[in-house]
Amino acid sequence: MKTYIFIATCLLALLFSCSTKKKQKEVVVQSLKHELLMGDEYLIGRVSDMTLMNDSIPVVINVGSDKMFQVLDHSQKKLIEVGNVGQGPDDFLLSFGLLSEGKNTFTANDLNRRRFSTIHLNPEDDSWRVEHHLKFDSIMHIYIKPIANNRYVATGIYDDCHLMLLDEKGTPLKGFGEWPYQDEQERKVPGKIRATVYQGKLEVSPSKDKLVFAVTSGDMLYFYRILPNGELELISKQENAYAHYDHSSGAHYGTALHHHLDACTTEDYVYTLYSGRSLKEHGLKCFQSNLIHVYDWEGKLVKKLQLDIDIQQMAVSKDNRKIYAIADLPDPVLVVFEL
Repeated sequence: MKTYIFIATCLLALLFSCSTKKKQKEVVVQSLKHELLMGDEYLIGRVSDMTLMNDSIPVVINVGSDKMFQVLDHSQKKLIEVGNVGQGPDDFLLSFGLLSEGKNTFTANDLNRRRFSTIHLNPEDDSWRVEHHLKFDSIMHIYIKPIANNRYVATGIYDDCHLMLLDEKGTPLKGFGEWPYQDEQERKVPGKIRATVYQGKLEVSPSKDKLVFAVTSGDMLYFYRILPNGELELISKQENAYAHYDHSSGAHYGTALHHHLDACTTEDYVYTLYSGRSLKEHGLKCFQSNLIHVYDWEGKLVKKLQLDIDIQQMAVSKDNRKIYAIADLPDPVLVVFEL
């Protein structure tokens, strides 16, 4: 009899333990509704990136216009166009990687001009000036982010690493990580093809002591700690799903799913805009989503945010209370979600 009681007690304990673990693994889903800040009358362009200047003013890269950047000053109800597109000494051609850097200031890397620049905005008359820091002759960097000690971390079309540490002049110091591969067959695909396939969004924490690299073509996230000497220490690597593409050309198949479309960071969390859609099934809607994944800096998924509309680019306030975003309704508009 005692033996049966002991076995029953063990089974109950095991069931309770499993139930507790299941509850611990459940991720909270929070529903959010948008508020319109700037409608289609402001003629927001086709946006490819976004940051928050002064923690409340969205700045976006405007694709296909004669001005590269748009400052969306919703509190003053005005849109400011900044940065000429062209071949002039201070002009831009194809910019990536916006980052707010101090009051009324942001940075960007220009892929075609192969240089990294700071743009200073004068709010009194909406004028701007451009300051160039780095110039690259051969290496193709896509995202460049300044970190401590006048150094930079970058990602781009590299043959043998997916992140690169640069000195104050932009000279490569060291590479980190390897482009993903699912098996030995994919590992034999040339590095620069895999580099093209497994691109994503590179973002650093506001204190510049951590970074995340979120891949679009695969469900992959890489969390790093930035050490005082500029070295990168891997915190967490998540390779949950690999890209579906032609190994000889790097072209994605129409059935391939898109994953992390955008990423942004605060000191506490990493936010990624998660698609899970394919071009074949959803058309251009695969480049938009109504689902945001929220991670801590250890790489743990702590929350999902279910939005009432699809968005394409986003930026989060430092206090994690507001998410600014661009949505097509049906033309591009600026919205905000309050957490």
